[in-house]
Amino acid sequence: MTLTHEYMKHRSGYSLAAGACWIRVYSGPQEGDAPVVVIETLPGVDRSGETVSQVAAEVMREHFGRDEGSAHRQPVIWIEKTRNRHYLLTFPQRLPVPASMGFTARYTLGPPQREPLAAREVAALLGRNTWS
Repeated sequence: MTLTHEYMKHRSGYSLAAGACWIRVYSGPQEGDAPVVVIETLPGVDRSGETVSQVAAEVMREHFGRDEGSAHRQPVIWIEKTRNRHYLLTFPQRLPVPASMGFTARYTLGPPQREPLAAREVAALLGRNTWS
């Protein structure tokens, strides 16, 4: 896997619990490989799922140009990294859908299901010997 983007992503909109996450986007070595996105939740960020889901939807729209009606259906592998743990995220929606009406448009992929991953599993997904 090749790291193609790495940056701090602030959830769009106005909220007291807006939150920010560190994003890493990896592309596969061959055309057609599913991209891997690592969302690192920072200390103090609400991990209820709403922030992660909305950040994931925004990343999807920004990097993969996918939203409602998109013909491109290739899945994305989502990994959440917290201080000491990693999780494979599964969202009920594969494409971003509007989350709210109002002053600022927000999108969501729905509340994630989290499955714990060992560091060696993350390393295998990313094609690396180590992962911190």
